[in-house]
Amino acid sequence: MSTLSTNTFPGPSSMPTRGDRWLTGAGLASLVLLAVGLRLIPIVFVPSMPYPDEIFQTSEQAHRLVFGSGLIPWEFQLGVRSWLLPGIIAGLMEVSRIVGDGPDYYIPLVAISCAALASLPVVCCFLWGRRLFGLSGGLMAGAVVAVAAELVYFGARTLCEVLAGHLLVAALYMLEPCYRVTSRWRLFASGALLGVVLVLRIQLGPAVAVVALWTNWRAARERAPAMLAGAAAVLAAAGILDTLTLGYPLASVWRYVVYNVYYGVSSTFGAEAWDFYLRGELGVWGPVSGLLLLLAILGARRMPLLLIAAITILAVHSSIAHKEYRFIYPAVLLIIVLAGIGLAQIVTSGMRRLRTASVSATIAASVFTTLSLIVWALASLMVWTGPTLASLRYSTHDNLRAASFVARERAPCGIGLYGLGGNDWAYSGGYTYFHRPLPIYWPKDVAALAAYAAGFDTLVYAEAPPKGLGFTPQKCFGQVCVARRSGSCAPLPMMAMPFPDPVARPLDRSP
Repeated sequence: MSTLSTNTFPGPSSMPTRGDRWLTGAGLASLVLLAVGLRLIPIVFVPSMPYPDEIFQTSEQAHRLVFGSGLIPWEFQLGVRSWLLPGIIAGLMEVSRIVGDGPDYYIPLVAISCAALASLPVVCCFLWGRRLFGLSGGLMAGAVVAVAAELVYFGARTLCEVLAGHLLVAALYMLEPCYRVTSRWRLFASGALLGVVLVLRIQLGPAVAVVALWTNWRAARERAPAMLAGAAAVLAAAGILDTLTLGYPLASVWRYVVYNVYYGVSSTFGAEAWDFYLRGELGVWGPVSGLLLLLAILGARRMPLLLIAAITILAVHSSIAHKEYRFIYPAVLLIIVLAGIGLAQIVTSGMRRLRTASVSATIAASVFTTLSLIVWALASLMVWTGPTLASLRYSTHDNLRAASFVARERAPCGIGLYGLGGNDWAYSGGYTYFHRPLPIYWPKDVAALAAYAAGFDTLVYAEAPPKGLGFTPQKCFGQVCVARRSGSCAPLPMMAMPFPDPVARPLDRSP
């Protein structure tokens, strides 16, 4: 089902010249560099980690593969997660060792790689906008995605839903580039991308099904076989990976469903009302929510499939009890892509009106492009500095700075974590940041701290330890400090990683 009629395509007289091609390449490259640079800020320059999964479900397991040390959460002890993403990150960590050893090398490389992947939606939005509205429209549409606050904050994070969202947009462009796709290789590639989306985030399955049905409804015989072949190839590869690492094909998918649906593990981490995401996004965007909705509706008139996919993602995740802001990143991404298309349409319409008023095309383009960019940049800045993203941007920032300090200082014989916020190990950065092959302890109270103090000579804390333990503060990073004591470390066993109650007692079905 095509979203555009063929009479919207540029004719032979509008074929780009060499100068046009140079401007297009330069403009697109600038947008990509801008997008990548902005997305490195909350990972490399002002690091934060509001969701421990981005470390312990991905980078920590990669660190374990490459360097031999890493905390193992219950998901990897029970084979609930695929090794696909940790394996890719492990490859990047191994490559970083060519330059140097440690988090100062592999964290930026992983972040740059994820940020580069996050530029895919920028490229796709630019290409959609250029085909619909010309080069200025493409630049405007791409710029909207490049600087959108939520996409900047989440874009380079090693979260499955984030990476899946980027690949979903790429698959949509492969299938719906504003002209009828007949290339079997292109259809195969789009099916493969949708297959990867499924492997990374099974909750996106309904959205993937909607995309497949929409794009094949009127031409199933011509398009479906190639798409299905691409998806099947990826699922077969994922099945082989799970067989080699977890024991049988697609074990990570089946176990994920069993533990979270049958045993209800996800609900133990909290449950929210059905309107959690709607209220949350209205709170994030605040007074500029109307602007986002208006632009997205305008964009959806040209590209309804993106809106339908976004609504499907929101509906599915709203029906699941356990909700987290990050889960709907793919839907937010699609809405902002539509907003980019909508803003490009407004700009081109304004340019046409000015031209009819005998204003030069150059001035018209400059005025409307500049004003539109300023409006969107101010809206993004309001979101970036708003309470939601501001709290996320500094979440565990002090913890990670302290962990990086420990990684660079004289090697300790053991590390203790105290008062960092609930499960201290989850908000410490783990071995990914400490990069020390030694035991880590996270006592919950003063009594446990005293019992385990002999096992470590370095303490990262937000609550000051008793003076009798002999720890002397070295340096503080905001509310988090690093202290050391003299002497060696006793060989105490490390603490066991926690298990959710339904997993700890899987056979106990009583209330």
